[in-house]
Amino acid sequence: MRHWYAAYCKPRQDARAEIHLLNQRFDVFRPLVRVRRFRRGKPCQVKESMFPRYLFIQLDDLDENWGPIRSTRGISGLVHWGDHVPVVPDRVIQRLYGDLAEDGCVDLAGTDDYKLNERIRITAGPFAGYEALYQARSSEERVIVLLEIMQRDQRLVLPGDSIARA
Repeated sequence: MRHWYAAYCKPRQDARAEIHLLNQRFDVFRPLVRVRRFRRGKPCQVKESMFPRYLFIQLDDLDENWGPIRSTRGISGLVHWGDHVPVVPDRVIQRLYGDLAEDGCVDLAGTDDYKLNERIRITAGPFAGYEALYQARSSEERVIVLLEIMQRDQRLVLPGDSIARA
């Protein structure tokens, strides 16, 4: 019977491992995500592994020779606990496949979330529950908001995941 297993890859070699496993006719799934990164100070979208250093490989428990996997370029080995190689449940793989867009990636980049002076709500940290105005994205994971404190506008730099639409 065929099951999915997780393979552990060498650092920054999961794409290489995927190619070499596919060349050996293994069924391989390496979910990709589209994320926002900054290159030369400008935002851009890039594709990268959802699980860096891991990919999924479908193998037959009885009929398939697992030996070549260990010597495949980019692969360190299968994920195991002692002598046991755990099965990745089919529902996990199906859910990951279901989240893929047309280009084969899960979109974590989004379109630029907020507009200048859009009213937002702070959801975490000491100012949780307060409303503020969105000003800008200061880095990959930070945003600048304008919060009125004691009748004065104050600029705050917050983690990007600590705000939501009001």
